[in-house]
Amino acid sequence: MKTRVVLILAICFSLFNFVVLAQNGYEDKVNRYNHNGQKEGLWKENTSKYWRTETYYQNGKKNGIYKKFSTRRNELELFGEYRNDTITGTWYHFGDYGHLMMTFSEFTKNIHSIITGNNKGKYTPDYKCYMTSYYPNGRKKEEGLLLWNEGESPESDFSVEYGEWKYYDENGNLIEVKVFK
Repeated sequence: MKTRVVLILAICFSLFNFVVLAQNGYEDKVNRYNHNGQKEGLWKENTSKYWRTETYYQNGKKNGIYKKFSTRRNELELFGEYRNDTITGTWYHFGDYGHLMMTFSEFTKNIHSIITGNNKGKYTPDYKCYMTSYYPNGRKKEEGLLLWNEGESPESDFSVEYGEWKYYDENGNLIEVKVFK
């Protein structure tokens, strides 16, 4: 009986030490550079006084899960994935109280030209994606293609609606369709 108690205590002590040592070493594995001086693994950064990001890197390129948090509320604002420094998959943008506000998907290079606001010319934004926004009750609010330029993001004020857009009421009923050129 004494042998069992001693054995159980020894195992518990070993596990406790392993957990404590593993936690102490965790911070050493964040914000690291590889032997070429490139970002590697998980990086946690305060990108401004309002935002904190968690990004995975491989050989200096964003590669894996990306999270953006509000430093004011310490809540997740944006969640998505990069592959070889390129946005991929579906991205999720959350509102102030954690509800899903928008999703972005089907990210590609853009080939569509749009007419400028003053109708004096055209230009071609760099990227496009499909965006769906939602009411706080979870129902669709609007959906369509967004175009935007390098250095901006699809959820910024500088993105542009393009093509057919559908608009819904709070019950999910289609109420309007617009076409943007």
